[in-house]
Amino acid sequence: MKLSKLIFAISVGAFVSWTMTSCENQDNEFPDYEGGTSVYFASQYPVRTLVMGEDEYDTTLDNAHKCKINATMGGVYANKKNITIDIEVDNTLCDNLYYSWTSASDNVPVKAMPSNYYTLSDNKITLNNVLMNGVEVSFTDAFFADPEALTSTYVIPLVMTGVTNADRILNGTLSEGAEAVRCNSSVWLVQPQDYVLYCVKYINKWTGKYLRHGVDKVTENGETTVNDRRNEYVEDDEICQTTTKSLTETILTVTTNLGTADNPRNIDYQLLLTFNGDECAVSGLGGITATGTGKFVQDGEKNSWGNKDRDAIYLEYTVDFGNGLKFETEDTLVAHSRGVEREDFTPVYVKN
Repeated sequence: MKLSKLIFAISVGAFVSWTMTSCENQDNEFPDYEGGTSVYFASQYPVRTLVMGEDEYDTTLDNAHKCKINATMGGVYANKKNITIDIEVDNTLCDNLYYSWTSASDNVPVKAMPSNYYTLSDNKITLNNVLMNGVEVSFTDAFFADPEALTSTYVIPLVMTGVTNADRILNGTLSEGAEAVRCNSSVWLVQPQDYVLYCVKYINKWTGKYLRHGVDKVTENGETTVNDRRNEYVEDDEICQTTTKSLTETILTVTTNLGTADNPRNIDYQLLLTFNGDECAVSGLGGITATGTGKFVQDGEKNSWGNKDRDAIYLEYTVDFGNGLKFETEDTLVAHSRGVEREDFTPVYVKN
């Protein structure tokens, strides 16, 4: 009996060993989709924010004032062909399309980006032994000079017009008798993916969230006190926000508490930082008078929060609120995050 068990154990072990060896030495191959290959845009309404300066991901294209609009393919595990997709700009895709709609007098239309705001590197997208690739877009100074480029306003409307070396373009299935309007989702049984309305906006180099600390010399009705906002750990500092006004102008929104944590007396105000290179001039917004200077220093705060060097903006300025209250302030703004996330928009189609 013991001998039989031993022989059985050896046999099982040998079989398992052979099976594992076979699996290790053999590449698994899976059949491609029998229905053939297809090309499409993965998302029809993406929002792309061009980020000037640095972020957690690579912003090389952004800082070159460029982006890339990608197409992709399906039906295979690996592309072994050179597929060419013909594309063209079709501004009619924006007809009757709105970001939001509440009434005929209160709506936000989706606007085709003016042709002098950008150029496409090609009128084709090539998938040469890859599953995804795109066309490069270069933006002109006119785009960055337009205040509407700071919000979701302009789209680059592209449509696929033909394909070589793939079986089909995913152009959807239309309801019987319906008018083929790509952006009217209600008329499609299967939504088309042969087009994209690529929304583009931007933020400048200094926009984001910052950890703020410093000292205020406060003069109120002739009496002067010192308001020290420095904490032992920078992580405990207040978070303030900067927003983009233009490619060289940033709005800093701050709150200074002249009271206590239990009995706060918050003073809210905004400053305009106008940059020339990494140096800036400080002025006031919203009826206050402010003057001062500052500078942006890459990795200026050494071994800061998270034990990493962090970018910083250093400011010295005075503020006159015009009601007997004045600040003389030294501020350090330590970069926290840029605040850019993956976005899509959902348009509303309204037939006029």
